[in-house]
Amino acid sequence: MREPRGVTIQDVAKAAGVSSTSVSNYLNDRMGEMRLETRERIARAIRDLGYTPNSAARQLKTGHAPMLGLLVPTVVNPYYGELAVAVDAAAQKKGFRVILCNTQRDPDREMAFVRELVSYGVRGILAASVLQNVSAMSALIRRGVAFVLFETLGPDPGVDRVDIVSINHVLAAERVVDCLVTQGHKSIVFVTATPLTPHRLTRLRGFRNAMQRNGLGDGVVVTDEDVPVQATSHNDADLAQFGHLAAAHVMSMQPRPTAIFAMNDFLAIGMLSGFHKLGVKVPGDISIVGVDDIQLASFTSPSLTTVRQPFSQIAESAIDSICARLANPARAGSATYLEPMLVMRASTAPI
Repeated sequence: MREPRGVTIQDVAKAAGVSSTSVSNYLNDRMGEMRLETRERIARAIRDLGYTPNSAARQLKTGHAPMLGLLVPTVVNPYYGELAVAVDAAAQKKGFRVILCNTQRDPDREMAFVRELVSYGVRGILAASVLQNVSAMSALIRRGVAFVLFETLGPDPGVDRVDIVSINHVLAAERVVDCLVTQGHKSIVFVTATPLTPHRLTRLRGFRNAMQRNGLGDGVVVTDEDVPVQATSHNDADLAQFGHLAAAHVMSMQPRPTAIFAMNDFLAIGMLSGFHKLGVKVPGDISIVGVDDIQLASFTSPSLTTVRQPFSQIAESAIDSICARLANPARAGSATYLEPMLVMRASTAPI
């Protein structure tokens, strides 16, 4: 017995009383002057017949797939997991699906993902960490691939036609320090992981700006290189472990700081665990602030004061940028910096 054939574009056209070309234009968002009544008839026919466009055929015809690539260091860090969920939701609203790639900040792995995505017909790529092979990215941009970054490429990237969407990290760090100073803290330590990517350096610059403005010098910075045990924070998956170990180092410092500004929430949560193990009371003995406002931040004990990243707004702005870039590949690069918001919780207190 011959299997029944699937619903075709010709079936939709017949049911809607239009030409196959009109249905094709509708499916490919080329409706131009198509009347609303015609669009509604086509939509109703698609729904009634249960028609599903052949994605493979559309890719062969157009040379690209209705998909986007999202590069993150690792979804083990909840920040990247929450960002990925927001990006996926925003992309679906525009008719895209998202392929998630964990790069581990490995340049070879990163470029292997990018080249594979492009070979699949993906023309839009979003990256949550700085792309390290700038020359390869420039070559792909010349071929019409759109890149949107959630982290700046640095002061002299040597590449154009790239869009950036992020919060203002300098302002975020300044607000953290100003808040702690208002609470009476003068000995504030910034704890960060290496490598010092442009993203991390920007927060460090904001920290130092605010410390100097408040007459507190440059401020003290602690990295994994200061912690003499296995603090493998070069891997984003190990940031909480680094924070756990860094807590003991901070408590051994003389003079002992009264407040910690952690590079992100994942690291801060590790420090909370470390302080608890040492019997150090937060915020009674030391205050701590993070950045990101991941969902776990409100469930720690004590709940974590942090800077909120507006995930949905960041994701929607990034997808809008991808769409604009795909529509006009030659347009100049843009940078969108959203305003950060300090969320006060129980991990900080006046002294």
